[in-house]
Amino acid sequence: MEAFAPTSQLMNTNYEYTSTNLYGAFNKGNKQAALMKKMADAKKQREIEDDGIDAPPAVVETKGRLSDEELKKQNDLRRFQELLDSEATTANYNIGGDNYKTQQQEEEDIDAGQRGIDRLFEGDPAPVERFEDLINHTTGNALGKNGASRVVPWLNKNSSKQKDFLIVLSDPREKSSELRSALKNMSKMLTTDVLSRLIVINADSPGENRRFLRKNDIDNINVYSDEKREWMREYTVLGETRWAMCAMVLHDGRVEKIVRELDVELATQVIKSSIKSLKMDSS
Repeated sequence: MEAFAPTSQLMNTNYEYTSTNLYGAFNKGNKQAALMKKMADAKKQREIEDDGIDAPPAVVETKGRLSDEELKKQNDLRRFQELLDSEATTANYNIGGDNYKTQQQEEEDIDAGQRGIDRLFEGDPAPVERFEDLINHTTGNALGKNGASRVVPWLNKNSSKQKDFLIVLSDPREKSSELRSALKNMSKMLTTDVLSRLIVINADSPGENRRFLRKNDIDNINVYSDEKREWMREYTVLGETRWAMCAMVLHDGRVEKIVRELDVELATQVIKSSIKSLKMDSS
């Protein structure tokens, strides 16, 4: 059994009006006012940094695909409004259905953007070069360009696979007890279809990963070593105050979903919910 609320409970359409939920609902106006102030402050700061040039509109019409730099800038300008409008930033913070972030994680995203922290956000381009340096736990060899093209869907030579998504779970801590607990849970609780799209990246050596996986009879999860933490640094998932697990969904060259400071007890459900959210976005 998963160490968090059952899916049936999380998916219950009869919303439970506890004192905490009611407080969140009544406090909605104050939260929105605070977020709007943060948006205004961030916009003002961006205008100062751009030598007083007004920021472009939040939604930009374009006929072609934006460049990575243009897309990231547009995402930065849109981010606060999107978070403000999101139902997840008002009263509903349960993990389940297509909701894959907690209230604290949503607010940390807002604060990080407002403070101009240099990290990847949802919608930003997904770097690919560092995938080539990841070490396969089975062979002990780096992926290289050919290996990376097999792991990263949009690099695949088979056009039918290029629109697929990739789930990445990372942890910069060596021999992380939280990551290992998550691996045990995921190997049993995620479907074969999901596991085939999942990779784990950690800072342990290939040999250490092989020993752990063999000892715990885990043979359905692909683990890659990033001992120098270069991939994690590129994806800004080392952590700003402490090292922690991070989960993300990559799709069509973009970081579609990202959850930092991932709770080990919620890891499996977060992955399920982020996939559901991605599919709803695409429908």
